[in-house]
Amino acid sequence: MKTNNILLLIIIIVLLYACSKMNDTYKGFLQGGEILYTGKVDSLKAFPGKNRTLLTWLLVSDPKITKCRVFWNRKADSTEITVRRSPVTDTIKVMLDNLKENTYTFQVYTYDNMGHSSVKEEVIGNVYGEVYLSTLSNRPLKTARYDAAKKEAALQWYGVNNQVVSVEISYTTSAGTTKQLIQVADSIPANPLDPLEFRTTLKLPDYKPGIPFQYRTAYKPVKAAIDTFYTMHETVQVQ
Repeated sequence: MKTNNILLLIIIIVLLYACSKMNDTYKGFLQGGEILYTGKVDSLKAFPGKNRTLLTWLLVSDPKITKCRVFWNRKADSTEITVRRSPVTDTIKVMLDNLKENTYTFQVYTYDNMGHSSVKEEVIGNVYGEVYLSTLSNRPLKTARYDAAKKEAALQWYGVNNQVVSVEISYTTSAGTTKQLIQVADSIPANPLDPLEFRTTLKLPDYKPGIPFQYRTAYKPVKAAIDTFYTMHETVQVQ
């Protein structure tokens, strides 16, 4: 019994010593008082563009927030946004220009007037440029024939890339004026759940024979892109 009491006393002493050391370990972190954070941003999104990107987010809490900062390139680059809170949810929009074509991780923090910051919120965003543009090609044209009876040119196309948003055609009318047509996806597919399709035919009414037409193709790398990318104009002689 005496031996058991001695062992129990030793265990209690060891536990008390361990707790004391733990308190010493964390004491340094608490010397400045409780750590305070501002509310972090919500619904952070990145919309890609040509050598730029648009960032948007919501401020849904913490009326003390007075500014936000965006960091990228491993925090080598940043920008600051002054915030004036309203009684409702605020939507913040920031355009970052003059960016190199690349994939970025954008980190956003909020701050109050006392310098307290939020935890980070981050989003990955792509920025497109000349490299992406160099991969684009005009919609392939199968035939271009003139119908003298109808005084129109009939174009037959091949299929299109799913990033194509329009095809712009410029031609000369019988009166010698320039007319532009823009073809977009407007054909309902067999499966109603599929997106609209580009028609494989296009008529150019009142076409002046013997004069070639020009066309170019417009692309968006993703539907949410803020910029449209265009191929070079291609000149075609109608047969």
